[in-house]
Amino acid sequence: MRKLLLILFTLLTEIVWAEGEVSPAVVCTIKGVVLDENGAPLPGASVWVKGSTIGAGTNTQGEFLLKLRSSGEQVLRFSFTGYKPQEFVWNGQEGESLVIRLEPAQNSLEEVVVTGTRTPKPLKEVPVLTQVISQDAIQQINPLDFQTLLEFALPGLQFGQAHGSNLPELSFQGAAGGYVLFLVDGERMAGEGASNNIDYERIDVDNIERIEVIKGPMSTLYGSQAMGGVVNIITKDADRPFTADLTARLGNKDEMKYSASLGTKLSRFSSYTTFSYRRRDAYKIEDREGAVTEIHKPDTVILDTADKSSTTVLGYDIWQIGQKLGYALTDNLKAEISGNYYHNKLQDPFAGKKEQEVYSTFTLNPRLSYTLGKKHLLTLSWWFDDYVKKREYTTGISADKEFEDASHTIRLHYSGEMGEKHILTAGLEVNTQRLQHYWFDDGSGAKFDQQNYVLYLQEDWKMTERFNVVLGLRSDCHSEYGMHTSPKVSLMYRLGDFTLRGGYGMGFRIPTLKELHAEYNMGGLGVFMIYGNSDLKPEISHQGTFSVEYTKGVFNGSVSRYYTKYKNAIGLGLTEDGENQQYYNAEDSKKSGVDVMGQVRLESGLTFNGAYSYVNCHEKTDGYNTSVFRPHSLTFTTNYSHKIGKVRISAAVNGRWLSKVDVWNKNSEGNYVLNAYASYTSVDLNLGARFPRGIRFTLGLDNVLNIQSKNVSADSAVLPQRGIEVIGTLGIHLADLFKW
Repeated sequence: MRKLLLILFTLLTEIVWAEGEVSPAVVCTIKGVVLDENGAPLPGASVWVKGSTIGAGTNTQGEFLLKLRSSGEQVLRFSFTGYKPQEFVWNGQEGESLVIRLEPAQNSLEEVVVTGTRTPKPLKEVPVLTQVISQDAIQQINPLDFQTLLEFALPGLQFGQAHGSNLPELSFQGAAGGYVLFLVDGERMAGEGASNNIDYERIDVDNIERIEVIKGPMSTLYGSQAMGGVVNIITKDADRPFTADLTARLGNKDEMKYSASLGTKLSRFSSYTTFSYRRRDAYKIEDREGAVTEIHKPDTVILDTADKSSTTVLGYDIWQIGQKLGYALTDNLKAEISGNYYHNKLQDPFAGKKEQEVYSTFTLNPRLSYTLGKKHLLTLSWWFDDYVKKREYTTGISADKEFEDASHTIRLHYSGEMGEKHILTAGLEVNTQRLQHYWFDDGSGAKFDQQNYVLYLQEDWKMTERFNVVLGLRSDCHSEYGMHTSPKVSLMYRLGDFTLRGGYGMGFRIPTLKELHAEYNMGGLGVFMIYGNSDLKPEISHQGTFSVEYTKGVFNGSVSRYYTKYKNAIGLGLTEDGENQQYYNAEDSKKSGVDVMGQVRLESGLTFNGAYSYVNCHEKTDGYNTSVFRPHSLTFTTNYSHKIGKVRISAAVNGRWLSKVDVWNKNSEGNYVLNAYASYTSVDLNLGARFPRGIRFTLGLDNVLNIQSKNVSADSAVLPQRGIEVIGTLGIHLADLFKW
């Protein structure tokens, strides 16, 4: 891998040298101002010279300045969230100040996304149905953590608590967290919170620009684990010549968060620094009633009422710092580097005062981008993610490292337009992982590693103005499993105000190193062992999708249907002797479902977003449902915004509902046992005000209806609620405060 890195960086160094030889100093400048529909300045608007690496943000007065080393005609692209992008052809008019006036967008379909095709495209032109959680939507939800944000924004998603660890555990469209790939700025996250789940606390919601969600298999572009979907978290960058922001959030139930950011975005240089600290104490929630279980015997039904119990929600003590730097070496070559450090002392009342679990992560991502002509982009990047779990002691004993996941990804990526109808995407990747896990060799510190070599190709063919086809193919060569090929085809057809999308995709998931090599004494009590299985086969999925989207004026809505067939699904079950557990490949399974989404934006300032999801897990024994996943879910957000004088006030109601579910299993006597889990409802209210000079305040009421489950300890498939929580958030944007 080091040799490959050396060769690739040597090639790009030669390109840099060649560019430096032929690129003179700055020969022209472009300046101007970007205004809204009323003629007011738009601070933070983006200005980009198409076909180059040069771009800038507007200041508080909406002004921008670009410095180029090449003269001649340039195409400038102007964009701002909530407005239609606009292009302007500049013909070298030195000294002239441009005035650009942007128009509001009626819906979000003009927003540019990257995840579905690995190339920037307006949302309305992406053949893969993509859901975007914008920064405005995040502010309306006003969540403390990433889990809360996703729960209110994505129907068909449920967070529960993992048995044993009490850490957050994800289910998405009936699939476990290990089937969903989480990316940060397009790069795969390493590490493990709950089993086969990432550490969701790593993601700071105050540093999210937007989230792009693709449901269904995306293995053709993103490889193993992208069987059930991809969630790509796009983090913030500097958007002005000077930007600085301070935020404080306090809750009445032992919750606090403080964050700060500082950045600059000039035509050739950019920098963005972030820092956050957040803390929440662990807490217990008691059952109000004992859970009732029905035991169905051939001739009678017996009701068994359990004693009241409790469940614990773990707390955290987190600080996090991130840095992004970028510099355009020439008009066509840009170097960037970003890094992040995360440190979390888990607040666990079970651990006692003498020991504490500590999670930490260090990431590093250098990147070189080179534009060839106006329509071709070549990118070389390296992603390093080192995730560590330690158990620290207060008795003077040094910390024990229980877990370390060190992952590297080197990628050479190309995207370019071939004529007017073809966009080609191609890439080479090298992925490596070295894992130390406390499940290996009963916690002795053993390590295992794996490597994967990848080639992917994608053709985006605009056959007509109405019809678009995307064909993709990926070839993985894995150190344990050899070659694997994943195809994908997506189709899009526009018919008036309707957009039809359909496609087929193959997903795959390589068994994890833990599933292959586990040898763990569960609980350390010698009760039973958990063993890996070196004979495991990769999981394969086949999914077909079809969706209809309708857009008319201020309304946008869609209905989508999917069906997925799984082969060699990996499960954990009893060994033949019935005394221990081992990973195994299960029989074929399937899942299907329907998603319905709608959005209305009225000129009065009222916005409504609603989504419904139905999931059929097809998990039945003798006709009885055995899945704990709630089949029906609904999310909605209603937001009203209005300006009174110089103050903009807003009110947002966010709601979430999960249906009840009856779960059956067989006991040792062969009788069917019913556990009935009640429906789940949560509603939040946020009242906000934006004052002049960049000051904003939000008062939030979480669980405003004060709905609490009767049997919180019996239902680990959802996170428990603990009554009404009052949260105040104060933010100050220093650039607006001082009019910089």
